[in-house]
Amino acid sequence: GGGGSGSRGGGGSGGGGDYSRSGFDPPPAYDEVVEVERSNDENGNCSGTIEFPTTNLYELESRVFTDHWSIPYKREESLGKCLIASTYLARLGLADADENCKRFTDRCMAEAFKKLLTSSAVHKWGTEIHEGIYNMVMLLVDLVAARVKQDPIPISLMGVLTMAFNPGNEYHFKNRMKMCQRNWADVFGDGKMYAISPPANLQKEPHGWLIDLVNRFGEMGGFSAIQLKLGAEDIETAAVSALVQPLSVCAEYLNPMVVQPMLDPVIDKMIRYVQSLEEKDLKDKKLVTIPELLSAIKLLCMRFQPTLVTVVDDLRLDILLRMLKTPHFSAKMNSLKEVTKLIEDSTLSKSVKNAIDTDRLLDWLVENSVLSIALEGNIDQAQYCDRIKGIIELLGSKLSLDELTKIWRIQSGQSSTVIENIHTIIAAAAAKFNYDQLNHLFILIQKSWEIESDRIRQKLLSLIGKIGREARSENTTGKVLEVLWDLAHLPALPTNLVQPALEEHLTILSEAYAVKEQIKRSYIIKCIEDIKKSSQQNNQQPVWVVPALRQLHEITRSFIKQSCQKQDKSIVQDLKKNFEIVKLVTGSLVACHRMALAVAGPGGLAGSTIVDGRYTHQDVSVSVLIYIIYIPFVVLPLRFLEFYFCSFVLN
Repeated sequence: GGGGSGSRGGGGSGGGGDYSRSGFDPPPAYDEVVEVERSNDENGNCSGTIEFPTTNLYELESRVFTDHWSIPYKREESLGKCLIASTYLARLGLADADENCKRFTDRCMAEAFKKLLTSSAVHKWGTEIHEGIYNMVMLLVDLVAARVKQDPIPISLMGVLTMAFNPGNEYHFKNRMKMCQRNWADVFGDGKMYAISPPANLQKEPHGWLIDLVNRFGEMGGFSAIQLKLGAEDIETAAVSALVQPLSVCAEYLNPMVVQPMLDPVIDKMIRYVQSLEEKDLKDKKLVTIPELLSAIKLLCMRFQPTLVTVVDDLRLDILLRMLKTPHFSAKMNSLKEVTKLIEDSTLSKSVKNAIDTDRLLDWLVENSVLSIALEGNIDQAQYCDRIKGIIELLGSKLSLDELTKIWRIQSGQSSTVIENIHTIIAAAAAKFNYDQLNHLFILIQKSWEIESDRIRQKLLSLIGKIGREARSENTTGKVLEVLWDLAHLPALPTNLVQPALEEHLTILSEAYAVKEQIKRSYIIKCIEDIKKSSQQNNQQPVWVVPALRQLHEITRSFIKQSCQKQDKSIVQDLKKNFEIVKLVTGSLVACHRMALAVAGPGGLAGSTIVDGRYTHQDVSVSVLIYIIYIPFVVLPLRFLEFYFCSFVLN
């Protein structure tokens, strides 16, 4: 069993009595929790067959894989029974051969401990539950120690042990002030423990329960088994990574006197191995674990060989650059994935122990033109471009104008998918652009606008809209609104592009982070100025009355949605009083009506008569009617209704 006498299960002596003095129960014997069927053979001898407790497994799965999970933490319950049974089978070398045992260790067990150790609910649980979880993790440690002695190396199990040994998880953070439950000097001898609490003068948390777990792993032969496996000549990088991960996460609590002689050869061997990799090796799928291996090696170096930390960081960045330059999609993708992770680790508010300094990471990205190299890859793949977004967001204002131009030109002659992916990347970066970068980007957009088809122009409008919506600066938002307004006013712009330009403009006014009420009011005035122009007697140029009326209507409505009722009324009354809005709109209808009659000539006026080279008489009339009807708090004058009746019905 997990901590019983040496005669049970062949796993060495435990220390159950030491648990009980602090309120912990010793683990039960295997046969107390696992059914052993015995029958007499033909000679009358007693034989036994071991059965994994499948009923407990099914019950555990139903409690783990649900939104409202409830995981048992007592030894005599389903998780405890499954752990003890798995350990027993592992000691017999049968754990992988038993289908149900493998189902438990590969799937259910990992999820159970993930919830017990990393869930925010940890902080709400009482002492009894925390002590129960301690017992369950002890059983996990026994299981891994038993299984790691066998072949093949249990990579998924080592991943669960890494979670259990991580001092940064919610469980260990909650219990960081706990003291050890056993005197490990009695087990190993003074100074010969595998894990030790930091000296009191460092004023660090003792993490006694974590120390217990690591020392228990050593007591059960786990460290010796790892050392033996790491010494094998033909061991693969994935296996090395899996074996060192659990030790790396708790490296600051490992005893250098005991553990360093075991790990120093591995550190040196792995550094030499990665340095010796050739280009042809980089396409090997087995190398996908190298970044996480180097990440673990750095944590070990920080504890045991500080002078090698910079060497390992250089190696981490170098291997990622080499992977990115290969023509193989999977290698490129894995490189980008890891670069994104490095960026996240370096910028997180909660510090990551082995993160690379942000400034150093930025210098590496710029000096090696990492973004340009990445963009030469599979930019038709959305997931690939999602990775690139992280790089470009970090670069932000450090992105050179030449590199920005290079990124922009990539889309030339490409499919719609590539163009949209490039635009998504640029929009994400633009949120951090400085004035010069933003100006340069809009110059690039303008040049493309002049030569591209309406289909591409539609995409350019969407890009400009995205930049405006994601902006966090008033200057950027203001610039975007101005660009969209000017584009919508281009005399030669077809109607099918005027409307999208104004829709993007309106969305930014309504939803963007950095738009103040003053900006909205300024565009209300601009709309009114456009309507005024259409009312002038000598105005023979194409007018902008229909889009101006529509935009005025929508901006006014956005005020109504976002403001309280009094403010709604004040805005409308302001329009009525200062701009005589009803009179103005009516006047514009009269002017357009007059223009329509002139255009119609002897053939007579029809709803389809084009008034201004763009919009029909019906478009104008309906826009005016919609605007007037939907203005709240306005009483319409009789002369307006009379005119409208004449315009619509008599003509």
